[in-house]
Amino acid sequence: MPLILCHSPVGGAGTTFLTACLALGLAARGHDVSAIDFTHADALKLFFGMLPAQEIPAMTDATTEGIVVDGVELLSGYAAVQSGAFGRLIARSGASPFDSGRIVLADVASADLALKTSLFPHAALHLCTLVPQPTSLAALAKVQPGTPTIDLEQTVFVLNQVDDTRKLSRHSQIFLRALFGDNLIATVRRDEAVNEALASFQPIARYAKQSVVLPDLAAMTIAIEARCGLVAATEPAE
Repeated sequence: MPLILCHSPVGGAGTTFLTACLALGLAARGHDVSAIDFTHADALKLFFGMLPAQEIPAMTDATTEGIVVDGVELLSGYAAVQSGAFGRLIARSGASPFDSGRIVLADVASADLALKTSLFPHAALHLCTLVPQPTSLAALAKVQPGTPTIDLEQTVFVLNQVDDTRKLSRHSQIFLRALFGDNLIATVRRDEAVNEALASFQPIARYAKQSVVLPDLAAMTIAIEARCGLVAATEPAE
């Protein structure tokens, strides 16, 4: 089953939020899903409604079982990376800790380029989050240094925090659509309910059932599922 590498060249784009929502969306469609938080911030769990003080198990070996929330197994990979054990494992020729019967989503911090680079060869898909801001668009050349962004066959882009009432947001979407075509796999609208849900320690789908981001996230999940060659086992309940 595939590894989906979630990484943006700039922080603050909402990569962790999209990782969590993609994991929940795939689980709702009948897939076995694990989400691994490789960041020091340890924020992935918050989008599942967990509290900051609650710990998720460390990914110490392939047999570790995480906490399961709404069908998604949560694991922390930060300590394993810091210890060097994970790096040695994925550096072995032909070895991959992700050859299992589960879809694995890896949430990687924007500054952790070494981990992103080491995971990239194992990934079926690299999900790159952008926002309609100059710093985000200027970072396109840093998605995979040395390779033109339009030539990245494994990489798809999601434009997050879209606001069609803002000129820069509209023009950013037009520019990225012209540049990437179908590789701009989804756009997700801006909604303050996302932050409100996070502050309330609730998943967005539970906190704001009418949020404009929900259909956008559902469309993103279906598009990524198709790009990875996956077929839904069940349709999510309305």
